[in-house]
Amino acid sequence: MDRRFPPNRLLTVLTGAVVAALVAGGIAVAATGRDRDSGHDHADHAHLDTASGLLVTTRSDLRMCVETGPRSGAPDSVRTVLLTALDRARQAPGWSGAYGRFGYDPATAVHLGCPAPALPERYDRTVLAGPGLTDDPSAYRVWVYVLDDPTADRVLGPDRPAGAGTAELMREAGNLFPVSTALLVRQSRFADPAALAQDLRKALGLEPRASDQLG
Repeated sequence: MDRRFPPNRLLTVLTGAVVAALVAGGIAVAATGRDRDSGHDHADHAHLDTASGLLVTTRSDLRMCVETGPRSGAPDSVRTVLLTALDRARQAPGWSGAYGRFGYDPATAVHLGCPAPALPERYDRTVLAGPGLTDDPSAYRVWVYVLDDPTADRVLGPDRPAGAGTAELMREAGNLFPVSTALLVRQSRFADPAALAQDLRKALGLEPRASDQLG
């Protein structure tokens, strides 16, 4: 059955300048390796955890969800290539410190279908592609959107193979922080698992700036 991405209404609520500040702030906080809410009991609900690559206390293993449009390839094939690329991404030097102490199971690492997909009309580095602000972040650290060429040309632009934005934001200590990355990827990128692995490393925060242009 064809699945179409609903429009992202939050783009009309949060301005690009605000989201840019959130993304920059989230990356800066993650670099400190400190939990801003370390005095709280994390068992009751989700809290920001900047010492972890998973970013929130309610996640115990790395999971990604993937959205495929009606013309963006067979979902099972997409999942297989993503797992291959993720295996390559896990070889990054920063993997052990960010994710090494958490579980990783290929059977659950890539889930077909995201809980509230929202594809933006046009991409920029401040874009929201997901539910946005939430007090109950999903299990998915990365939300992957696989775009057929016409959709990728419209959203990413004709020369861009991939781009990263924000899928979910969480409020902590009066501030908002990105806790899930949205990775928008052109379908043809899946022919090159090494290049896709580079995109995943950036989306997972294993590169200096996860919001930088990908590709």
